[in-house]
Amino acid sequence: MRRTKATPALLAALLLVTALSGCSVSIVDPTRPTPVASTPPERSAPDQPETSPDTTGEEPSSEPTSESELSADGQAERSRLIAAATTTMPCPSAPLTEDGAVIRIEGACPELVVEIDAGVVIADDVGTLSLSGSGTVIYVQNVGAVTVTGSASSIFWEGDTPTVQDRGSANTLRRG
Repeated sequence: MRRTKATPALLAALLLVTALSGCSVSIVDPTRPTPVASTPPERSAPDQPETSPDTTGEEPSSEPTSESELSADGQAERSRLIAAATTTMPCPSAPLTEDGAVIRIEGACPELVVEIDAGVVIADDVGTLSLSGSGTVIYVQNVGAVTVTGSASSIFWEGDTPTVQDRGSANTLRRG
C-alpha cells in the first residue's frame, strides 16, 4: 500500500480552515417555544431613513411594577414553569433531591431545603429557604430568609426582600 506524506502547506491550510470555520453550541429547553428571529424592515430606497413602528422611544419594562410583584418576564416564566412541573406537592418534610426536576410546592412552607442540581422549584410562601444545589432556579412568592451554598443558581422572589446569606458563587438572588 502506498502512503503519502502531507506537506506542511497542506497541514497549515487544513488548520486555517478548521480555525476559521467556527462552531457553536446551543442548549435548548424542549418545553420552551422556539423564538422567532426578527428581520429588520426593508427600505424602499437607499436614501430614505428607516422608520420604526414605536415612535415613543420607550422600551417595554421587564422590571417589577411594585414592591410585591415579579417582573412581567419573571411572572411569565413562573407561570410557564408551573405548567411544566413534573411534581406538584405540599411542603415537603425532607430535602428536595431530585436533580433536573421541575417541582411545584403549593401553600405555606416554614422551611424548604433544596439539594437539587439543574432543577427548578416554584414555591408560594416560605419561611426559610436553603439551597445547596448548583444550576438551580427557584421562584418564590414570599420568603423570610435565604441561604445559598451552591453555585450558579438563581432565586427570585415577589414580596419583601428576605435576609440573604450567599456562601456560594455566581448566584443571582433578587426580587423580580
